Amino acid sequence: MLKGKGMYVWQVARTEGGNISMIAEMAKSANFTHVLIKIADGTNAYNISPTGQDLARLLSDALKAKGVEPWGWHYVYGNNPTGEASKAVQRIQETGVVGYVIDAEAEYELAGKAAAATTFMQSLRSSLPFFPVGLSSFRYPSLHPNLPWMEFLGGCDYAMPQVYWVLATNAGEQLLRSLMEYRSMTTLPIVPTGAAYAEGGWSATPAQVVEFLDTARAQNLPAANFWEWYAARQIPNMYETIAAYSWPVVLPPPPAGGGVVIRGVVWSSVLNVRSGPGSEYAVVGSLKQGTRVTIYNLHRAWVKISPDKEQWVYSYYLDRVV
Repeated sequence: MLKGKGMYVWQVARTEGGNISMIAEMAKSANFTHVLIKIADGTNAYNISPTGQDLARLLSDALKAKGVEPWGWHYVYGNNPTGEASKAVQRIQETGVVGYVIDAEAEYELAGKAAAATTFMQSLRSSLPFFPVGLSSFRYPSLHPNLPWMEFLGGCDYAMPQVYWVLATNAGEQLLRSLMEYRSMTTLPIVPTGAAYAEGGWSATPAQVVEFLDTARAQNLPAANFWEWYAARQIPNMYETIAAYSWPVVLPPPPAGGGVVIRGVVWSSVLNVRSGPGSEYAVVGSLKQGTRVTIYNLHRAWVKISPDKEQWVYSYYLDRVV
């Protein structure tokens, strides 16, 4: 579960001059629990260098080595929802991120995009039914009634409003209104993203960022993010203020049995159980159709179904149940 502070990264190559080790070390020093890396744009991979290096994968690995969770985010357009979902699954697998964020904005307010959102979510969840997914979109749903909110949120684990107080100063007040509107339409955990950038003649300030974070904590939100790392570094004391802000993270105790409370049921006729999270691992058993399992760990598209043994199955062949 997302907890604590996080920061978005748009272009890895320009963030800290593309020094991936520095980014990871700074994230650890700032006590970021997670960093959100752009991994795809529409049907295209993102953060691939001109020489073909997957910078998103390199940063994902470096963050993991420092104990920081790498999440991937993906700007979607809805013109080819099946293709975008396929690219999402591919990039999640290629980059090794542990969570995925859908960034759906103006393009999804056009007529007919509700069907596209349904198609996208069905395709995404058919391949990754248990993978953590969040929706990043507008701060005030009431001002964007044509965006297919429920089609997206119905398949998500987090709501992640973009609370950008551009041309204003009332960061806390805007966050409270955003929370009120989101809470009226979903019971999902809310992880807002605040403004840490400048636009035109306006700029967020370190004091506004502290107000945003204070409000988030006062509302008992599990986590908060900022847009965006490179931009924050261009504003005096902005990144440093976010890094210095104390957000103690206390993880809840695991439920009885030691796993997370997620369960699935096998829908294929027979499902192989393997000794590790991949088809290259040995088959150590099988499950019949209708068997119910508890999920104890996730690794890309694979799930661990035992609290104390290496027993893994491919999640595509499970339906999620309550």
